[in-house]
Parts: sequence; C-alpha cells; structure tokens
Amino acid sequence: MATYSYITQNGTIVPDTAKIKSDVEQEWIGALGLSGAPDPSSAEGRLIDAEVTSRISVARNNALLANQQNPNLSTGTFLDAHLALIGSARDGAERSTVDCDLTGVPGTPIPAGQYAEDDNRELWELASSVTLSAAGLATATFRALVPGPVDAVIGSITKISTGVVGWETINNPAAAVPGKFQQGDVSARRQRRLELGGNSRSNAFSILAAVSEVENVAGVRFLENFESTEQVIQGVTLKPHSTWVAVDGGVDTQIAAGYFTSRTGGSGFNGAVTVSYVEPSSGQTIPVQFDRPTDKPLICRVTARVGGSVSSIDDIKKAAVQYANGEINGELGFYLGEDSSPFEVAAGVNAQLADVFILKCELATKAAGAVAYSTDTIDNEIYEKASLLEVDVVVVSV
Repeated sequence: MATYSYITQNGTIVPDTAKIKSDVEQEWIGALGLSGAPDPSSAEGRLIDAEVTSRISVARNNALLANQQNPNLSTGTFLDAHLALIGSARDGAERSTVDCDLTGVPGTPIPAGQYAEDDNRELWELASSVTLSAAGLATATFRALVPGPVDAVIGSITKISTGVVGWETINNPAAAVPGKFQQGDVSARRQRRLELGGNSRSNAFSILAAVSEVENVAGVRFLENFESTEQVIQGVTLKPHSTWVAVDGGVDTQIAAGYFTSRTGGSGFNGAVTVSYVEPSSGQTIPVQFDRPTDKPLICRVTARVGGSVSSIDDIKKAAVQYANGEINGELGFYLGEDSSPFEVAAGVNAQLADVFILKCELATKAAGAVAYSTDTIDNEIYEKASLLEVDVVVVSV
C-alpha cells in the first residue's frame, strides 16, 4: 500500500518513495525467508526494483490526481473548473492581425476569407470583405490563420494565395500586431488568486480582482495609505486616506470603472492617469487616478552552444523577447513590480528551444556608458516593469 506525505505549507500530496521501497523489500524478505534485503544486482533485487518502480508510478499518478483538488496546483481542465467556480475563465487564444494595402482593377470586390502569404509561408486571412476604390486601392485587415504571436515584419506579406480576378498586389506597410496563445496554467492560477475577491467590496482584494478582470490587463499592483497625512510607501507618494494602483494593459475607462466601484467610498486616488468616471446613481463626475508601469529597459547576454548556426542565434534572441513579453506558454515573463531573473529568461529560451544548450544568461539595465552584465536578479520597484527588445539581446556562441 503506497504511503503519502502531506506538505502543509502549500497543501501538496507526494508519495513516500522510501516507504514504498522498504515495504516491497519486506514483502520479498518475508515471502522468500531471506535474512535481509537481497543484492540489487541479483535476480531478486531486479524484481524488487521493477515492483518498486511500478508502485511508485501508480502512487505518483494518484498524487497528481489528488493535487488537482488544490487550485494552486491544478492544471488543464481541473484548473478551468476552479476558475469557473468563481465565475472566471482563462483568456482564450488570439490571432495576430495586420493591415495591408491592396491594389488591382478599380471596383473589384474581394470577399472575406481570402488568403495571403508572408515570407515565412504563414497564411493570413482577410477578416471582412472589401472593394477596391475607383483608384484601384483598398486597405484591409488580415488575421493569421493560426492563433498565437505570429510575426509579420513590414513588407513581408506580398503573395496572394487565393485567386480573385482583379486583385493584383498586397503589401503590409506596418508590422503585425501579435496575437497570443491560450492563457497558460501559471498565469491562470495567478489570475484566480487575484479574482477571488471579485464578490467583495471596500478592500484591497476586491480592487485587485475588479481591475484584473478588465480585458487585456496583464498585471496590477496596489498600495494603501490609511494615515491622515501624506505618506511615501515603497517609493510611491500617497495622499491621506487613499489607494493607489498601477495597471499593465487594459482600457483606461474600463479600469477606472472597476477601480471606482470596488474601492472604499470617499477614499482618494493617486496616479498620473486621470479618467472622469460618472457615478451612475448620483450623476457625479469623479476623477479616478491610477498609474501605468514605468518601463525599465534591460539588455541580455546569452552564452550558448548553437553550433555556429545564424538561425539558431536569431531564434535565441526571439525566444528571450517572447519570454519577456509573456508569449511563451507556461511562462509568466516580465511582470509589473516583480524582479527580473536571468535564470528565468534562460528557462524561457529553453522552453522554446530545447536543443540549445545555455551556459550562462546575464541581464543588465540599459543605460549609457559601460554595460555591467550579471547573473544576479535585477530589482524592480513596485511601479516598474522590465522590457527587452530583440536588438538588445546578445548571443555569444561557443
């Protein structure tokens, strides 16, 4: 019978593999009348190892299933069920979009669903029907055929894949707006914890929940000054009896509505962004204030064994930026108010490129003068969010 241990600090159930091994050995000793555990290299020892491996496998499966009842450990459909229990759901996948210039015979109708192809042979679908003007021109929005952060640099979409008589050329004058994968388990678990206070009012938890629920909000930070005098808390100046939030992503008006309706009545606001919110019951116009993240540009140096392949070097740069932007499934990326770890960046790169061996990953703050790369974690203030551009990633091939 498998024995399990319960880690009370985080509610994790794990199989006691040492106890399983001991139990199997005692069973064999009793059945064969041995004086002690047989030599692992003997026939009996190998049979014992096989039985231990089998039982541990079953025990681990049972523990994995049991841990799905813990919302902080659950995955997949089990996590979806925990989210549904509080009236939430993980963000779905979104397709990249790009505006393209079309030319051809004047008056030519181009129905929705037509395809164009970029230089990477990715297909882009016309989102809605369009008709070329009297000058034979039109601008239309195309969506990537597959969900996720599909890239299309300026001038890369030039090939028409489906034939429409009168449609002659296509080109994208601007880069595509990247889509995203379905929200991963790591991010969804964080979202659930933030939204637990959605049914409450007048506390920090309710503000975090209400603002986090706004579409496309990727991060929220909260502070409160309950003193009757102005206070500086974690580097932020707060008015007397007021709250402060910094919000990454989302629409200003929707953030203001969620923030206002969830905070304590009469408490003040702080921040550089001001939105006029009309309170529906009184008709009063209330100036709601909050902050946006302060960008903290970083530079990165990755030392890796890539075999001298230029494409591998470019892939490492792209993977590092994808990690920073939170575009890698299962990775949170750079988050508002959280420190930046070079080890997490390396892990994100390996999540995308499993065949690349990374010897070292270093980060530094982007600033004029000498660069001081380091494997140390970079500290960020509560209002700061680190960022990383592909041109700021250096790959050292060894």
